[in-house]
Amino acid sequence: MYTTVHQQETIGQKIPESKRKKNRKLTDEQERTIVNWIISTYKTTRIPRTPKQIRAQVYGKFHITVSTNWHRFLVKRYSSELVVKEQSPRQVQRMDVKEEDIHKRNANLKKYVQNKIVELILNADEIGLQWYCDSRIQCVIMPKEFEHDEIHFPVDRSEPRMSNMIAVALSERYLHPFLISKEEMSEHELLKNYIVQNQNAQVITSTSCMMNSNLMLVWARDTVVPYVNNVRKEKKLSTRTEAVLIVDNASSHCNKLVKDLLKANHIILLTMPPHSTHLLQPCDVGDFGALKLAYQQGHQGISKMTPEQIVSHILDSTQKAASRLTVANSFHACCIGTKVVKGQLVADIKQDVFDEILKKIRA
Repeated sequence: MYTTVHQQETIGQKIPESKRKKNRKLTDEQERTIVNWIISTYKTTRIPRTPKQIRAQVYGKFHITVSTNWHRFLVKRYSSELVVKEQSPRQVQRMDVKEEDIHKRNANLKKYVQNKIVELILNADEIGLQWYCDSRIQCVIMPKEFEHDEIHFPVDRSEPRMSNMIAVALSERYLHPFLISKEEMSEHELLKNYIVQNQNAQVITSTSCMMNSNLMLVWARDTVVPYVNNVRKEKKLSTRTEAVLIVDNASSHCNKLVKDLLKANHIILLTMPPHSTHLLQPCDVGDFGALKLAYQQGHQGISKMTPEQIVSHILDSTQKAASRLTVANSFHACCIGTKVVKGQLVADIKQDVFDEILKKIRA
């Protein structure tokens, strides 16, 4: 006896109409409506539909909930009209990296990073709750006749509840998280979740959960500068000993006020060439992968968590992901290794890794 409709269809056994409707959920006419919608909207807008948009359309039209993989069964049944296209997030823009930018980056690292002590080399970027699954293969559904069109693959950002500005030193030490939320939080509830404001985290309420120029200034002032000053004090270094903060080229991350503040505190701000973070930013290359994996372990219940519980979850995940090997490998993959000089561990720029990156770009 065959237990699924698919098994019965495979051997040619006739399926009772009542059972077919139960398994398929949508009638032929309803499916036809969805197929026509996918085709017509693409022809009008040249924007393909995501699985989530298709599920929403099904529910909006027919008040029927379908599975997350339902789009694949739909495409299989209408294979002459529809096609699924898959691509990693941001892959298209990553093809735009210029070789001359990589050479300039190499020169800047040799000038500003080489031989500086590892505690004073920082990389920072933000990671949001809505990007926990950013590493997944993204897919869209579009008319088969247009399958060779160059299209944009969207990243799912459907849960913009909170973001976290992450900074990690080459010494493998994470700075305390800087969390941005649109939701008000109670200091009492934060304490109940073992969050001590400005000690193990800084929690900010904003009109947007995304980093902006003003918040970047607050983060640099309240997190980066105190960390650098503490390292100088612990290491008995001059207050003018230079540190380096490496960020991407987002305008909010490198605005004039932030540059002036860092410069006044002898911290060099190094930005990356456009579309190159997948090659040159340690957080993107390795650290975020470990963080996202740790985040995802509690992702299923995230919609039911209070803001204070989410903060606690993010802190726990950051601690789980803070592996020395992960951090060291992430920096090394971006050409920043280490060596011992006069009893101190310092940065060492790896030319062979740059050469490998150039090969990838030329390929």
